Formats: sequence, structure tokens, C-alpha cells
Amino acid sequence: MTDLPTAVPDAAAAKPRSRSLRAQGTDLRARFDALPSRQRWLVVAVLAVAGYLVVDEYVWSWSRAWQAESMQIEAALRRGAARRAPASVDLARAVATFGPVEPPADAARGREELAQAIEDVAKAHKVAGYSYEVRVGPRVKDPDAAVLASAIERIQAEVRFDTTADELPRIVADLESHPAIEAISALRITRNDQARKMSVQATIEAWVVAGRGRRDR
Repeated sequence: MTDLPTAVPDAAAAKPRSRSLRAQGTDLRARFDALPSRQRWLVVAVLAVAGYLVVDEYVWSWSRAWQAESMQIEAALRRGAARRAPASVDLARAVATFGPVEPPADAARGREELAQAIEDVAKAHKVAGYSYEVRVGPRVKDPDAAVLASAIERIQAEVRFDTTADELPRIVADLESHPAIEAISALRITRNDQARKMSVQATIEAWVVAGRGRRDR
């Protein structure tokens, strides 16, 4: 018996060659042209509907979302403009002369800022020691105050300290110009000839938004 060689097929030769995209496109175009006229129009209609759905899902949906967001922003701006209270002529002139009005803080933060302001000025002018008592004063009864908040009250600090005659004007100027201090409503000065100093008692005010309990009264 004779052993005959068996032919083994080449795997590379058996594998079909991949066609290029250009060839595939040409083939599809030839198949499309070979279709009857009605079927070609049907294919065009199906592709048009699919394209419309893709555009509606990914492009127009973004446009609608942006439009809705812009309408919300516009509505918020209109509500803010409607809530804006009219300012009097005197208030407008004061803002133009002295600069923007700082909105008052809440009562707790206003107390802390007032105490810190007095401490900063005292350290800057090397005031050795001072006494400090705070109380809640009467509310601010001014029509223009409604622009800042529904109810504004005064936090009053009674401060006593000793200083020289030369340093006193600088201390008063720094207290009055501090952003956390609204005004020095009272100032009492007693001359101490023996110590060559001035004994000062000042009532320093800060305006704050009234707390809920006092606001409802």
C-alpha cells in the first residue's frame, strides 16, 4: 500500500479577502440603483425618518433644554426686578456721595463684628485698657431702612477708655470710618489733669437685622 501525500489547504488562501469601504459603498450604490423606483423612494423615506429621529434626540433636545434654562433665568430676573423697592432721592444721593450701602448683618454676627472693630481700633492706637458693655437699642425708624431689611435694630456698645488729647481725634475717626460701625451716637470727654489724659465714654452703634422674635413685635 502506497502512502500518498495529503494536500493541506492553506488557511491564508481559504480566508476571504476583506473589501475596502469604498468597494462596499460602490456595491451598495449598485444594489440601490438596481432596485425599482418605488423601492428606492421607500429606502430614501426610511433614511430621512431615521435622520430626523437622530436629530430630534441629540440636537433639538439640547436646544430645548437651553431654551428652558434661559426662560428660567429670565423669569428669575423679572421676579428680582419686581421685588426691588424704590429708593428715595436722598438715599440715592447718599449712595452717590459716600459709596454703596453695606447690607446689615444678622444680630449675632453684628455683635461679633462690632466687638472686633472696637478691639482693632484700640490695638491700633495702643489703648491700654477699656471697658465694654453692649445692649440692644431702639429700632431704626426710617423709610429708607426698608430697602435693606424688613426690620433694623441698633446694637449699642458703651465703651470707656483713657487716651491722650492728641490721640483722641484719630481714635474717633477710625471708629467712625470702620465698616462694622454705623455711628458714634454719644461722646463724653472728661479731662484728667493729673494723669494728663482724657477719660472718654462713647456710645458706638452697629445696625443689624432684627431677630425673628423682635421682628414680629
